[in-house]
Amino acid sequence: MTSESIYFAMTFVVVALAVRYVGPFIGRPRTPWRGALAFAFLVAFVGWVIGA
Repeated sequence: MTSESIYFAMTFVVVALAVRYVGPFIGRPRTPWRGALAFAFLVAFVGWVIGA
């Protein structure tokens, strides 16, 4: 694996878990997995495009 793909995977995991579980701490309902994964993929993809 290249460093860019490792960065993509780590960013994807961290953002997905953060979006999924941080909602109740800020007074919002918990985000469904589908939305959390979609947002995480978007953020990781943008980061990969910028870094590549």
